[in-house]
Amino acid sequence: LMVIIFPSTLFAAQKECPVKPSYNIAINKESVHIFNKKNDLMIKSNGEVIFNKKTVLVKPPLEKQTQKFQTNLRQQLPKLEQEALSLLSEVKIIFESAIKNKLGNDNELHRELNKLYKRLVKLLHKSIITESGNTQFYYQNFNNLKKDGEDIGTHIFYNVVGGSIINFDFLKNYGAIKQISKNEWKSQKSKLKAFDAHICSVITDIDGQYKQILTQLNQSTYK
Repeated sequence: LMVIIFPSTLFAAQKECPVKPSYNIAINKESVHIFNKKNDLMIKSNGEVIFNKKTVLVKPPLEKQTQKFQTNLRQQLPKLEQEALSLLSEVKIIFESAIKNKLGNDNELHRELNKLYKRLVKLLHKSIITESGNTQFYYQNFNNLKKDGEDIGTHIFYNVVGGSIINFDFLKNYGAIKQISKNEWKSQKSKLKAFDAHICSVITDIDGQYKQILTQLNQSTYK
């Protein structure tokens, strides 16, 4: 129960965020690149805009908007990644403490919790990762975080149950895990829901800015 609740509540909202990105984002020192099969937008650090492989001469209002969008992406995406990693670490520590209090030094549970944590970090980094100052955002992986996180949690839960049965202490562990899940979920619920809302707000803001810019670029390009 603990390992099923942990990933699903960490990555998924109680209510699904209505905005689902449909584009990848690559950020480096020279440019911000937003692209999918339909559109390809690059905003260079010097303000130059390249839309579908063609340089576009943008008017001052749109230039201001693209520069603001670039600045926001450079700040928001790396920050979102760090916030998610911090929350993962914090929740892991809380559950480790709960396991120790309820079950003592249960090496098997601690081992599975660490495995879960590492896999969720790896899963997060498949959707958003910053390395050497460069940030990559992969929309398909991001949109699948809930399902993939639950799948990982379910797999590890079966490992825990299987190990407990082999060691003939399933009932002892099951009762303790159930209590840990109930108590820790209750204590973390508001924090996780707030973070969910924050993720949705950031993605909604990014998506709104991007669509406004696309509309104006299409109008100016195809006049």
